[in-house]
Amino acid sequence: MADPLTIISTATTITSFIKKYWHILLILIFIIIMIPILIFSIAINVLFPQVSREEFKTYKSLTEETDISWDSFVVYDVVRLDNYLKENKPNESVFDFLLVDFKEYEIIETEKEISKIVDGQIVTETIIEKEYLVTRELEANGYTPIKELLNSLDYVTSEDNMTVKKVTDFLKNLNEMEEYEIETTILSDEEISEDFDEIHKEWFAALIEILPLIDPTSEFDPDEFIIPDLTDPDIPSIWPAGGTVTSEFGERRATHIHKGIDIANNTSTPIRATANGTVIAVGSSGNFGRRIMIYHGTDENGTTYVTIYAHLSEFKVGAGEKVDQGDIIGLMGNTGFSTGTHLHYEIRVNGTPVNPRMFLP
Repeated sequence: MADPLTIISTATTITSFIKKYWHILLILIFIIIMIPILIFSIAINVLFPQVSREEFKTYKSLTEETDISWDSFVVYDVVRLDNYLKENKPNESVFDFLLVDFKEYEIIETEKEISKIVDGQIVTETIIEKEYLVTRELEANGYTPIKELLNSLDYVTSEDNMTVKKVTDFLKNLNEMEEYEIETTILSDEEISEDFDEIHKEWFAALIEILPLIDPTSEFDPDEFIIPDLTDPDIPSIWPAGGTVTSEFGERRATHIHKGIDIANNTSTPIRATANGTVIAVGSSGNFGRRIMIYHGTDENGTTYVTIYAHLSEFKVGAGEKVDQGDIIGLMGNTGFSTGTHLHYEIRVNGTPVNPRMFLP
């Protein structure tokens, strides 16, 4: 056992050191505490693509007045860039959806005299015969090939003019001329993803179902959201909370049809994840108050499962967190447009609300 004088001396030295350097020690403690948080933040940004609200608006604006679906456009960039959205150039990649079949002709006119009988008299007329010779034929898809074609047609390819709407309008007008035969086509989801491998095709299909649910410019405006990677499915199969079912799926309301079931209980009743999954959105929306959305994966048939938990009083998870079936994700509340404390619970299969009773024991 150490000598008491030694212990007192050591304690005095440590106390003196702390008094002298307390501000430095405080900074060091703060840094040590922040390291795990920093690591978690980096992991979230590496594992999950972060599309800001401004980027959502950009993608939408680039597809306005076209047949391109904005969610397919966002998903295309997410998948082809493997989440690394810092390299995305949406004003250019939007042209990957546009296919231009182009033909240009040289028209050779030849005068020819023909004779015909009019009122018993032989009449000779001169007509012009036209021969159409193909001088250029190509298929252009993507920003650079289409821009090169437009430059050859004396189209001003400034940034303002390089929008799908302006380009297709120009080509449609050009198609009215005899010298040109031009067809512009917007590629389908299947065509735009045909060069992806099978895993990326599945991911593409799953994200198309998920993305409209977490669109921050829509009715559900989450405070935090991610776009998840493809995961193996875990089917929702337990009750999200104890209580009394006060409203069933499919009931007709004044302005809509009920898309989930309502479970009433006391404020702060625990709300549990009904299957393993990833929290993809946390935040508030007008009618549904505090709401959590969890992605549970996509099966081999491309079927995607998402659950929604609304009117919460408190969140216990954040976007990007992995949860296991039965984990507490929030507490029951009365937020949003609600007539009493309850949970609104939805299951979305391929983006479409289905009756949760189909999955409950």
